[in-house]
Amino acid sequence: MRALRIASLLSSVLPFALVAQSATPTAFLTTIGKDTFCLEQYTRAGNIISGTWVVMHPPGVFVHDYRITLGNDGLPVRYTMKYSTPGAPTPPGLDSVTVAYGRDSTSVEFFQRDSSFTRRLAMHEGIPLLGQSFVGVDLALMRLRSMRVDSSTITLHQPSDPASRVTRAPVRFFAGDSALVAGAIHVHVGADGRILGLRSGPTELRHVEPFEMSKVVDGFVKAFAPRVAAYAAAAASHVEIPLPATQLDRFVGEYSLGATTIPITRDGDHLLLHLPQQPAIQLLAMSPTEFFVRKPDLVLAFEADSTGGVTGLTVKQGDAKNRFVRKN
Repeated sequence: MRALRIASLLSSVLPFALVAQSATPTAFLTTIGKDTFCLEQYTRAGNIISGTWVVMHPPGVFVHDYRITLGNDGLPVRYTMKYSTPGAPTPPGLDSVTVAYGRDSTSVEFFQRDSSFTRRLAMHEGIPLLGQSFVGVDLALMRLRSMRVDSSTITLHQPSDPASRVTRAPVRFFAGDSALVAGAIHVHVGADGRILGLRSGPTELRHVEPFEMSKVVDGFVKAFAPRVAAYAAAAASHVEIPLPATQLDRFVGEYSLGATTIPITRDGDHLLLHLPQQPAIQLLAMSPTEFFVRKPDLVLAFEADSTGGVTGLTVKQGDAKNRFVRKN
């Protein structure tokens, strides 16, 4: 089943969802190819920015409510994000994130359902960049424009990443209405630097009219509900079967997709999946070549050639499939 097209659903909710607020919201619509998309909308009141970034793709709707406090120099001093998955049968493992930005260091607190932990890292003038949430880039470009700077470097920080990855991204304004960020993000900007649109590979963002985010989210939750229920039922139907160590050892190795490599190892009578910057995930066998994970709901299907040699694996989550090729 193909993912919902954003135009058809927005047309059913936006006519009655347009709102008037004391401060005009900034709203973005982002598409990645044809089937994956998200929406973002934020409002600024003085040095406080409040907004929501919503990703909408199978198997559900993923909501990030955030609040950014700026210092008098226009740089973020605090970022908070509350994460939720409305309509999902179980709440997500990550509940919220709080980031305290200093001039040259940053403290990141991760709050999970049953625990919390803190990361501290060196970072100069950090800007939050969460997935396709471009509020941080928008604020950074407007700040540089107000300073009449034609080129600079900004520090982009992924606030929800446990590894707290940081990227130093060059920024260059040209042709009066364009900017290039990190050498790959082509941005159409207004006279004050605000984002009017951008493109990076298959990702395209457009500035759109404000809308009532809660009604859009409710509409997508209802639209995705049948698929969410089907995915949950399919995941609940998986039954683990035992496989001997000799069978499991066939799948041990490294598998790659582009620049991403995931190792598969064996620990006793189970395989382990090692995703970047995450604890090892135990795989449960459901057939001689298929394995599943209950949380998150994943299915891994290994492939073999005519001689029985394992050549790759496909990772499935909802409608999404990614094929990895065995490296060794």
